[in-house]
Amino acid sequence: MNKKLVIFDLDGTLLDTSADLADSMNGMLSFFGYPNITREQAKRYIGNGARNFVLRSLPEDAADRVDECLKKYNEIYNSSGSPKTALYDGVAEVLHFLKEKNTLTAIASNKPQPSTDEVYAKYLKKFNFDFVYGNRPGFAHKPDRACGEYILKELNVLARNAVVVGDGETDVVFSKNLGCGIVAVTWGYRSKKVLENTGAEIFAETSFELRNVLEKFINEP
Repeated sequence: MNKKLVIFDLDGTLLDTSADLADSMNGMLSFFGYPNITREQAKRYIGNGARNFVLRSLPEDAADRVDECLKKYNEIYNSSGSPKTALYDGVAEVLHFLKEKNTLTAIASNKPQPSTDEVYAKYLKKFNFDFVYGNRPGFAHKPDRACGEYILKELNVLARNAVVVGDGETDVVFSKNLGCGIVAVTWGYRSKKVLENTGAEIFAETSFELRNVLEKFINEP
């Protein structure tokens, strides 16, 4: 049987990071004297990397300061320690299950690599992912397929033997660009309707459903 790989999105899929992301964004906004955003707004704005998150959070007339604000946001987030971040219910059991089945696991996040590494070390290291990718110089953000191709090459896996698990439109399009399957989880930052409209067809509304779908994928020849 060919080696199988499950590529997980990070924010909104494995970890609920929305409270810490919102707090860090509001720290930046307050620093520059801009109105704060709510946690629900933060969930809608997350996706396509930290720069876009900052841009969506800024008032329209402040868009020309996005790079300056991004630098401050990253400083605040990277020094925060992510105290409110937590694994979604049942995720640990799914990850343990995959390791028991000798399935490769990877993370593909648009969060910058240093932030990804920090969160991974604090919350996910014990699950022994085979590859942890955060956005880095020379690679476009998801949904561009470049980071996915890099992961596949590093782990020596064909696209047809990989599946993406994610909660956003970015993940759905990323999987299509990469040429692999997608399991869209509905507990994250986007609604099922949004995911359906982007082209997702297989959903997991609970970790139990996710485990069942992934077990079928693992057992496919």
